[in-house]
Amino acid sequence: MDEKRLQIYFNIINQLLTNATGEEEEIALDTEPEYIDAGLVQTMIEVAQGLSEEGNEDAAEFLINIANQLAEALGLSLSDFKADNQGELLIQALLITEETEGNPEAVYPLLHKNINFLDATFAEFLRNWAMDAISESTTEEAEDITATIGIFSSLIQEFPLGQRANNLEIAIAGYEVVNCVFTASNYPEQWAATQYNLGNAYADRVSGQKAENIEKAIVCYQNGLQHHTRETYPYEWAMIQNNLGTAYSNRLKEDRTENLDKAIHHYQAALQVHTREEHPDEWQMAQNNLAAIYHHKGKKM
Repeated sequence: MDEKRLQIYFNIINQLLTNATGEEEEIALDTEPEYIDAGLVQTMIEVAQGLSEEGNEDAAEFLINIANQLAEALGLSLSDFKADNQGELLIQALLITEETEGNPEAVYPLLHKNINFLDATFAEFLRNWAMDAISESTTEEAEDITATIGIFSSLIQEFPLGQRANNLEIAIAGYEVVNCVFTASNYPEQWAATQYNLGNAYADRVSGQKAENIEKAIVCYQNGLQHHTRETYPYEWAMIQNNLGTAYSNRLKEDRTENLDKAIHHYQAALQVHTREEHPDEWQMAQNNLAAIYHHKGKKM
């Protein structure tokens, strides 16, 4: 890209940021119509990354919204633009996650296009970036960043491409950041939901020792039950009970027979809510899990 064109891109962006009103936006974009192209959108994304890294989330979000509108007008999507580094990918992913309320159809193409950055170092990069960004933000901004990281963590946990081990490490890092802000005392609902997701991530974790991962999953599920009780969140309570059953059935520590008995207890608890009539899929899942344990124990249902 030639320097003159890049400078005009920056001039347009500066006008947008300086005069952030609907009428002024149109004036800024109409001034140089021949420069309203994919290059401008890419430059907007890069500038938005810099603003976000500086803690100026409002300006970054404003600019990414304009970039998104321009991309759509050009028949493109923000996910069509390849990132240059992990930082740019993270900012892009979080902004798109926030903009689309966690729509995987918008986020996954971006991750696919930049899958080379989702390596073993991305989890630690996310953790460090997030803690720095949160510490430099107002309370409201920190809450917004944290909520978006939580949604992104759920998306990367279920991302079907790339290295499964890396995706789970990224999700775990994100959930742990979320729980640093959304604590049990201040945000019990968000904390419990994150504990459940974190438990699932540890249960599926590829890295580390399997026995320790299962123990961590059990602790997370038990934490989730502190807020997701049968009375207040019956469906979520039953899902945690089912996953606790699976964790205990796979547990490598302690007595095997006792672990299987605990697994049976939790599966049966789940069936108190997940009945055949109201939740047939969940009911069948718990029944299959119970059948496998009874077969192992040599018992009849």
